[in-house]
Formats: sequence, structure tokens, C-alpha cells
Amino acid sequence: MLDIYALAASLIGGVTIILLANAASIKSRSAPKTLRDTLSSLIGFIRAAFSGEQGDQQGSPLTRAQVTATFPQGTWQRNAYEDYKAVLLDEELIFPCIYATKGFKSDDQLYFFIDSDDLSDPRHIRALAKALSIYLPQSRQLGPNTSLVLLAKQNENNTRTVEEYNALFWKLLNGLAKLDEKPWPANIPRDIDTDKWCFCFGGEQFFTVIQTPAHQVRRTRHAPGLTMVLQPKWIFDILFSTEAKRAGALAKVRALLAKYDPIPVSPELKNYGDEGSREATQYFLMDENVPAPCPYDKLSDSEIVVG
Repeated sequence: MLDIYALAASLIGGVTIILLANAASIKSRSAPKTLRDTLSSLIGFIRAAFSGEQGDQQGSPLTRAQVTATFPQGTWQRNAYEDYKAVLLDEELIFPCIYATKGFKSDDQLYFFIDSDDLSDPRHIRALAKALSIYLPQSRQLGPNTSLVLLAKQNENNTRTVEEYNALFWKLLNGLAKLDEKPWPANIPRDIDTDKWCFCFGGEQFFTVIQTPAHQVRRTRHAPGLTMVLQPKWIFDILFSTEAKRAGALAKVRALLAKYDPIPVSPELKNYGDEGSREATQYFLMDENVPAPCPYDKLSDSEIVVG
């Protein structure tokens, strides 16, 4: 028989924990991460236990602790997260983007899930726009290796090609541009085919990386389920604060790339702003060393920002 008193105590305790966690995460971001993560884990457990909530984040990005508390082993979200984690923590085949690994280990990243790999789905575009609007205000407190990681449900009957994923990726970026609540930064050109263009949202510049199940040769861009990482570009000002640090980091990443990928390093990977560089062709790398086509001359104007 159900113990009504135990249930009531659990519910009351859950409410108390939620209040404490909200205070810790919103009003005092300087609180130790271990405390915030513990409270977040308890929130996830309570929500899953009492509301049956497991999948509908409604645009809310999650911490590592929240992911593991909210999604039990065997759920598609947990599978996607564990696959992502396994790649970053592989000690034999070191993932070339060492800053992604550092960001995971230091818990600087937040995670967001979508239930299909159709990036053109208006549901996903709206949800990611909301997730970005939640992520950006707290991003600078998360750490110098922060990023928002989108993880899609694996498509068991996947027949999409690399070219099709590229087209979907650009539809996503264009859809986000339409939903942007802040003006496009004045110092970033709208024309994509320039050495100064980069994707922007919420007034922030981003570097994005996408991995797909269709990539087979370029291992760094392969994932069992579609994965997309959005990095605010201010992190590079911290990581590459001097030319020496930039040169050393890029040399290390390129050396790891040469070991990781059976294909030569893409000639598209150049320094932002250098003559002839195009950041748009770095976001989505093809499975061979040819530039990925971009279907837009410029992204659409915001349908929200007036003027």
C-alpha cells in the first residue's frame, strides 16, 4: 500500500530542493559547481519520478548532472549523451578538439536534445532559439570552454547524405536568424561570402561545428546521431589571448587531426579574418576536401526585430 506520509514528505522535500536550487543557480552563480550540480540532479530525479517528465525540455539546456538525473540509461537522450561523452573521453584515440574535451571535464557545457535529425523542422528551430536565449545570459559564468551542445535522436533508418545534412544545417541557421530577438551585430557583415562573416544570434558571434551519421571518411565530423556544437566566439579571446598561444593551440589540434582523420586536414580550416578565409565553409566540412555549398548569400532578416 502506498505510504501517503512518505509521499507527502518526498513532495515537500522536492519543493524545498527546487527552491534552493533556483536560488543557487539564478541568484548566486558563484556558488560551487558541486553544490549546484547536486541540487540540479535532485531536481531532475524529482521531476522524473513525480511528473514522468523525461523528454520535453521545452527549450531548456541542461547541465551534465541534469542530463544524467533526467534521462535514465536506455533512453535515447541518455544514449546520445553517452555516445558524445565516449568520444571526448577516449584516451586511445584522442579527439582533436581538446577544448571540447576540457569543456566537458570542467562542466562548462550545456546540453540540448531534439527528437529527430531534421534540422529544418520548425519545432527544432524554435526550441533551439529558446535554448540559446537561456544559454547566452549565463554562458560567461559557465567557464572559458563553454558551448551549447545539441544532440539529436538517432535515426535507425537513416538514409540522409552528407549533402542533405548540409542543406538542413543551413535551413536551421536561417530559421534561427528569423527568430533572433536582437539586431545583427553592426561589425559583422551580412554577406556570407566574406572573410569577416560568422553566424550571430542574440547579439553574440558563434562558431558552430556539426557531426552527422553520414560522415564516414572524416571521422572528426562523424557521430551516430547528429551533433551540433555552438561556441560563443568570445571564448577564443580567452583561449588564444596571445599569438603564441593561438599558434601553439592550432598546431596541436592540427597534429591530432592528422592522426584522427584518414583524410588530410581540410584546406577550409583557416584563421578567421585572414584573406581568403570563409568561416561558413568551416562549420560543415564535407566528407572529402571540397568546400560545402552554402545555399544563401545572406541569412534572412529577423522577423522579430523591427527596423
